[in-house]
Amino acid sequence: MRLISLSIPYLYLLHVLIISVRVGATLLFAPIWGYPGLPQYFRVLLVFAVAAAISVVIPFNAAALSNPELVFPVELLIGLLLTMGIRIAFAGLHMGGQLVSYHLGFSAVQAIDPQTQNRSTLMSNYFTMFGYALVLATNQHHLIFRALADSYTAFPVGASVASSQWFGALIEASKQIFIIGWKIALPVFVASFVIEMTIGFISRMQPQINTMVVTAPLKIFVGIVILGASMTFVPRVIASMMDTMVLRK
Repeated sequence: MRLISLSIPYLYLLHVLIISVRVGATLLFAPIWGYPGLPQYFRVLLVFAVAAAISVVIPFNAAALSNPELVFPVELLIGLLLTMGIRIAFAGLHMGGQLVSYHLGFSAVQAIDPQTQNRSTLMSNYFTMFGYALVLATNQHHLIFRALADSYTAFPVGASVASSQWFGALIEASKQIFIIGWKIALPVFVASFVIEMTIGFISRMQPQINTMVVTAPLKIFVGIVILGASMTFVPRVIASMMDTMVLRK
């Protein structure tokens, strides 16, 4: 008579737990998958389901399991760095929205940012949602899974990561936040600057004209038209950061 073993595979559970650290840091820090509006139980279930599926093809590393307190921080760091490029692109979109709101006069209009759950300007929320749509349209949410799978080939479980492999690249990539933000806001900035200069000359020639009444609606109208025309170039501005991998082997 064959007996059925009910023993709990502790080593396998620990293996899945270590893998879930990198998977969780990658998915929960990435757009779409890490959207705070998703239910918490769904996000936890997603992380452990992906970790359990990946654990089947990842070699069992007994040495890594013997020192989990050293492996967990490295796995967390790798997971965060895998999505750092796309997060920098979203930070650039957010900064661009802040600058656009300032030049259009919308800086006083604030709403809850769906990503950070903090108060943000109207245009920043608009560019954040535009980024979500762009991620879905370009299948970047699928590329996150591919990068996660490839990371176990370059950095197996238990591998060490030196600061020289990511710190310099992270600093260089962080500069793109300001570059992306100003590239997005530049057309609106130029248009608002031209309008301010024109209204300034008119007010000097015709002091009786109430320029405050004319300037605000004119800036909003022209700025929104220019912004709508320039939205075609936004994907090109952030395309390079979407595919940037900060972590180097």
